[in-house]
Amino acid sequence: MKMQPASKLLAAVLIAAGTFAPLAADKTVTKTVTVNRLLYADKTIEELKAICVDKAKYEAAKEIFGEMLLSETVMANGKIVDEFVRERSGGVIHVKGEPAFANGKNLGDIQCTVTAYATDKDIRDTTPQTIRLENFKYTNPDVPLKKLKAMAEDAFIIEALAKKKPDIRYASPAQARRVAAGVKIDKMDFDVDTFTYTISGSVEYIPAFLQHADLIQTTEIADRFKQRSHAPKPAKKRGYYGDWSGYVMRPDGSSGAVQITIADNGQATASFPDDGCGGDLIVQEKTPRKAEFTLALTYGQESCEDNLNIVLVRKSDEELGYRATTQKGEDAGRASLYRDDFADD
Repeated sequence: MKMQPASKLLAAVLIAAGTFAPLAADKTVTKTVTVNRLLYADKTIEELKAICVDKAKYEAAKEIFGEMLLSETVMANGKIVDEFVRERSGGVIHVKGEPAFANGKNLGDIQCTVTAYATDKDIRDTTPQTIRLENFKYTNPDVPLKKLKAMAEDAFIIEALAKKKPDIRYASPAQARRVAAGVKIDKMDFDVDTFTYTISGSVEYIPAFLQHADLIQTTEIADRFKQRSHAPKPAKKRGYYGDWSGYVMRPDGSSGAVQITIADNGQATASFPDDGCGGDLIVQEKTPRKAEFTLALTYGQESCEDNLNIVLVRKSDEELGYRATTQKGEDAGRASLYRDDFADD
């Protein structure tokens, strides 16, 4: 999976349209983009012009802030708004003057030219920064042991980001992971007597994205896996069938949520909420202990890699090992997945 980055963020490139007087130290680029009307048969001329300008501003953002954007994104009103895109960087782009329009070389082409710039402050605010956290301790004896590690990682990320944005303590784990551009855990020790994880590592973030993130949520992180004592416990399922979830840890240190559903008829799907993509799992080989699939994306192809090889290994009726590789055999992430409907004995 490509990331996001890091949530997903999410981390999205903010594009501000308008006319400004740039400072002398600003970085300015001019981009010309062509859009063919045949590809947008249902759009008016004005809508095509807007699409063309958005694409030009996106190309300007990539040049100014570096080739760090890992996917195409959805833009509206001059702003890239797909919050699930995981990116290493992004930034604010200002437009100088008015876009210029012309006919392209081919029939139906609309060409636009945009001069865009970013200030030194924009660039500083969109340069990744690192927060270091040493010997962070997380204890929660009220949740199943198999859930505790994931919760400790969530709490570590939230605690690190809270040093810069205190109200993130009330955010959901998924939201916090989308804001984190990268996570690197150097040490993770577990004390079985006290049910305590001790974690040291770092979280990378982008100041502008963290500053403007709307992450307020009333649910405490400790409630995430809490069982309702008065609720009836569902019967345990066996085999691969059911709903599974966990967090994929990738070779570059990033992570993201994964959810896999395998229906009783054998139909399987996978979704990656932090990355904004998902699709069908096409079975290639299946044994009682191991199942191999090919991921055929049905959405989010612009932000995730298609045709990943995904292997699920049964560790128990409640846990699956997850391993993903690219078509070239390169490691694309590993995880432990747990049944969402698991009931303790």
